[in-house]
Amino acid sequence: MMEHMRVHPEVQEALAHNRAVVALETAVLTHGLPYPANVETVRDMAYAVRSSGSVPAVIGLLHGDVVVGLEPSEWEEILVDAEKCSIRDLAPAIIHHKNGGTTVAATAYIAQKAGIDVFATGGIGGVHRGASHTWDISADLYAMASCPIVIVSSGAKSILDLPKTMEFLESMGIPVIGYQTRDFPGFYVASTGLALPHFVEDVHEVGSMVRTMRDLALPQALLLVQPGPLPVDPDLVENLVRDALEHAAAQGISGKLLTPFLLNYLNSVAGDHLQRANIALLKANAALAGKVAGALHG
Repeated sequence: MMEHMRVHPEVQEALAHNRAVVALETAVLTHGLPYPANVETVRDMAYAVRSSGSVPAVIGLLHGDVVVGLEPSEWEEILVDAEKCSIRDLAPAIIHHKNGGTTVAATAYIAQKAGIDVFATGGIGGVHRGASHTWDISADLYAMASCPIVIVSSGAKSILDLPKTMEFLESMGIPVIGYQTRDFPGFYVASTGLALPHFVEDVHEVGSMVRTMRDLALPQALLLVQPGPLPVDPDLVENLVRDALEHAAAQGISGKLLTPFLLNYLNSVAGDHLQRANIALLKANAALAGKVAGALHG
């Protein structure tokens, strides 16, 4: 266990007895959904994990402490006021006693250090559009190449260059496995038209893959993807993303501020439509992650 880390007693006990635990990312909530929808969503995600027979561990920074298993009473403070924390932001946020929503990269790192082997999110970060000029590539991809954990998501965020993201995942040796799908989903979009090389029909196949990766001492994460239950028309999403990128460029928004800006723009312009889709896929991924963790520890 790392210094500066606080693990909830229920999570500690579950890990000590080799019971199923699922980590839940918080940046997707602090910077992807407005208050109070984010508080209601994390509550529903935690419930979905429990309903699947696993223990939820909401991960975030609270007053500079890395917390693995935030209490419900602590959710609201983080979800109302927090910085977006990737791996590079952890040390500065800790020494300045900040609240932080942890990204996929930071959550994967923290969860793996705590001994958790499954976590759920919405969509991973990846290669941004125009990356050939900006070199804007999410730290999520690099972290996934070195954290042997199962990440359950609805593919990658729709705002990204998805073909390049898939190429990058392949280059980093990260297996992308479709759960009851042969197509790579794009967050709001059920299918991006990008074929997946591997897919599974049930969580027990996922458990077998993970155990085989461990036997081979492979360092990568396994990315398990499923489409969200309320998919959005891809043409609508694409048009919104292009408009959002134009507004971001006009305002000089880049770096770690870009993704929250784009998601907020999409939510504000599209009304409740995209937000409902986002919340639905977060709950579905939490439920699937709970079942995967159960298959690993059953």
